[in-house]
Amino acid sequence: MNLVISFLPILLFVTIYVGSGVYFSIIGEDNAFYQVSPITAIVPAIILGWIIHRGKTQEKMNDFLDGVRHRDIITMCIVFLLAGAFGTVTQTIGSVDSTVNLALSFIPSEYLLVGIFLTAAFISTSIGTSMGTIATVGPIAANLTMQGAFAPEIAMATVVGGAMFGDNLSVISDTTIASVMSQEANLKEKIKLNSVIAVISGIITIAVLLLGHEVNLDITSRAYSLFLVSPYVFLIILAVCGVNVFTVLISAIIYAGFIGYFNSAYDLLAMSNDMKNGFLGMYEILLLSLMVGGLSGLAGSSTKKLAEKLAEWISRNGSAKLAQLVMAKIVSVFDILLANNTVAIIFSGEIVRNIAIKYKIPRHYSATWIDNFSCVFQGLIPYGAQVLLASSIAGISPLMITPHVYYCFALALVSLIFILFKKH
Repeated sequence: MNLVISFLPILLFVTIYVGSGVYFSIIGEDNAFYQVSPITAIVPAIILGWIIHRGKTQEKMNDFLDGVRHRDIITMCIVFLLAGAFGTVTQTIGSVDSTVNLALSFIPSEYLLVGIFLTAAFISTSIGTSMGTIATVGPIAANLTMQGAFAPEIAMATVVGGAMFGDNLSVISDTTIASVMSQEANLKEKIKLNSVIAVISGIITIAVLLLGHEVNLDITSRAYSLFLVSPYVFLIILAVCGVNVFTVLISAIIYAGFIGYFNSAYDLLAMSNDMKNGFLGMYEILLLSLMVGGLSGLAGSSTKKLAEKLAEWISRNGSAKLAQLVMAKIVSVFDILLANNTVAIIFSGEIVRNIAIKYKIPRHYSATWIDNFSCVFQGLIPYGAQVLLASSIAGISPLMITPHVYYCFALALVSLIFILFKKH
């Protein structure tokens, strides 16, 4: 099958998804790029893939189902479900609010902007979702701007930057899960490498916030409970120790349930309902992962052929370092087009993995690069969900926010330095 023709279904998906976003932006619809669900947009792409795929009907069905039930796809889906359950349980028992209050209670007023960044970074690393973090910390930051603490675009950009810190680093973030699973990487090694890059990027961000912005506003202490914060600490410790991700998530859910029971008589029935709601909250990314797997099955060896062609070009023009830069570019282009970092990782995962195999690049490196650069652009594109949510909370234009998301700029810079100068 011609390589260009085999990628027409993916191009069709991009056209529908991005085209609808542009259309709704023009007519002034809120959250324009999320009016058409990606799981709806991918259906015509699957139909086109079915039409151009050679073979009898049963052969097409077998190839589609082989892609759907691929081990990595199913593993990813189960992890998504468990991560959703943990997030909902901890939200219900009050862990998120308590963690926010803990962070804000220890922040001196002159370091308030830095404190907002660190609070958002800790919350997003703990709960694994940038959107949830922005929804939690964003209103607090917006309220502080109304008191004259700092400009609203600076406040919301700082929240977005902190949210992307955890979206990129958290062990239960869908981008971490997708990047590790798609690259068949070691989670512990990926987190170790990613942590170094994220911490350096965070320090750069803090330096910019301290040097570039002054804050003079007193803040009041808020009630918190270390008991309620402990589920996140428990999860992070298990993950850093290299415990299997399934064991980490199941153990963390059980632990959070016990914390809720002893703190507020949170019973088994309430926990089961929250787990169900957490599962339901992941339905879109789960279904999309299955459909992308099926579409990949119909594409057959096309992604491998594309990876081979890219590898041949790299071999004529450079080395393994160039290969890693190509990985970064591939996932960046997908994210700019799709405005969804997890989807960008899923689409680029197989191509990047094949390049990594060709050049003997450690899988935790390739997982880190596609995670980092998908999050870089997700925090910078003005039509991404994170920036749109932040702008709607503060009532300002998304274009006012993106130039000040310092963390994403720092993450791109530090990642590029690691690619160019670090040996593996």
